[in-house]
Amino acid sequence: MSLVVVDTVDTPSPFFSRLEAFGANPVRAVEVDEVLRRCESGNADVVIASDPDLAKRLAWEFPSIAVVLTAPSKPRGKELLNLMRRGVADVWLEDQDEAATQIRLRAVQRRAKAADRELRARINLYESELKRDQRAGRYIQMGMLPPSPMMIDDYRLQQHMLPSHMLSGDFVDYFAFAENHFAAYVADVSGHGASSAFVTVLLKNFSRRVRREYHPGMLDEPGRILEWLNREIMEQRIDKHVSMVLLVTDCRDDRVTMVNAGHYPAAILVQGGKARYVENAGKPVGLFPKVQFEAFSTTLQADDRIVVFSDGVLEMLDESTHEAREARLLDAAERTDDVRGIWRLLGLDEERAGPDDMTCLIVSREP
Repeated sequence: MSLVVVDTVDTPSPFFSRLEAFGANPVRAVEVDEVLRRCESGNADVVIASDPDLAKRLAWEFPSIAVVLTAPSKPRGKELLNLMRRGVADVWLEDQDEAATQIRLRAVQRRAKAADRELRARINLYESELKRDQRAGRYIQMGMLPPSPMMIDDYRLQQHMLPSHMLSGDFVDYFAFAENHFAAYVADVSGHGASSAFVTVLLKNFSRRVRREYHPGMLDEPGRILEWLNREIMEQRIDKHVSMVLLVTDCRDDRVTMVNAGHYPAAILVQGGKARYVENAGKPVGLFPKVQFEAFSTTLQADDRIVVFSDGVLEMLDESTHEAREARLLDAAERTDDVRGIWRLLGLDEERAGPDDMTCLIVSREP
């Protein structure tokens, strides 16, 4: 156990030699900054100081360290209570002899070890409960995803999502709504963890609302759907924003209209066997009170498709430049219309997570 005695050149601590005498191996620190560095780096288990303010500061900032205050006389009741409340482990009188010092030090060390065991047990319990909650959250989140594959009219929709951690900030959904229409999107919530995963629940709820409360103008202008979502997120004041690609398809004439809310990489359109990126402008939702989106429309023929990746997929590719990685995505989207096949072409393991969430959506017009 590392023992640090806060000492000064002018007034050396009377305890240093006493601690040395019975082999406690104390380390003398003559500067406050040195003490702080040792505490921050974990190189101090017990600190003995004669300055009450410093003792209280150390006990408050480093609760896992046993801090002992040395004093010429026993503090009064109120001051002693204040010291204990701030976490000071013990108070030693300066005329305390070597034998008493040894006994008090051992008592402080025993209490410190017991407190450390209790703290570790509480941390282990907290981690166990957190993992249990995260597993339940992951189960719920995965249950919100649509079936893959899924047929809507003449279209086959597929998705694959692989979180980087237990919970995901990515989300993908598709659903029929209105008459002869369906919507599909990939969303990437800023950040990671539970707070970002919470927003994906909001997105799923929003999907349900679109099906019930859509305005006819949204069928031809899906940017209105994103404007609606932007207002919803802004009103929640959750300090999160979402990048996403949203497409609305009219199955009667196979017309697809697509908007991009700051999502990267852009959606890939495969027509006539050739793949290209669809670069249409738009800001993420949840950042600005007013947003506008540039719509892109096209007609899908048999075997045409739209492929959307989240940026976590790019991070897993070996190419050294963004341009090369983007070209790799284009090639994979051009060569297959199967989401598992795309994963294989990109050299990705369907079960191995990366540093960021990974998602792929494919909307294919069947022959």
